[in-house]
Amino acid sequence: MAFSLIPDPLKMCRDALTKIENGVNTLAARKLESGDFALAISGITKVTHGVQYISEKSLETIFKRLDMPSRQEVTALAAAVQRVEDKLDQLLPAPEKAALIPRPARTRRPAPVEEAAAPAKPAAKPKAKKAAAKPKAKAAAPAQEAKKEEVSDVIAP
Repeated sequence: MAFSLIPDPLKMCRDALTKIENGVNTLAARKLESGDFALAISGITKVTHGVQYISEKSLETIFKRLDMPSRQEVTALAAAVQRVEDKLDQLLPAPEKAALIPRPARTRRPAPVEEAAAPAKPAAKPKAKKAAAKPKAKAAAPAQEAKKEEVSDVIAP
């Protein structure tokens, strides 16, 4: 590796971090050996357990006032519902497999009729649409004639 006149900033950070870690480790090792540290840790754990107990009790009273079930009650209800579902599964017959039930084809055309029973006829095209379109055109013609008469009455003195 070539020598550089510019110092490596990452190497400097690694060295600083290593020195800080070593200093914290030596300080912690000295403090852990003392009896004062053990008393402080004992006091802190007692306080945290006390806070946890108080918070659980206060939440319990809040849930009682709100008439909400506790965790134990919810798990008991879930177990009871599971037992009821299991009994229902035992009482109900087993569902038949869908593959054994024949189903008709899903098409828009009707099912084919047997040739021996009735000969197949081509479907007649609906002529109702064309017939319905013609009266509309005829109905429009008298309206146009009425407009022409109105215009001629207005123009003629």
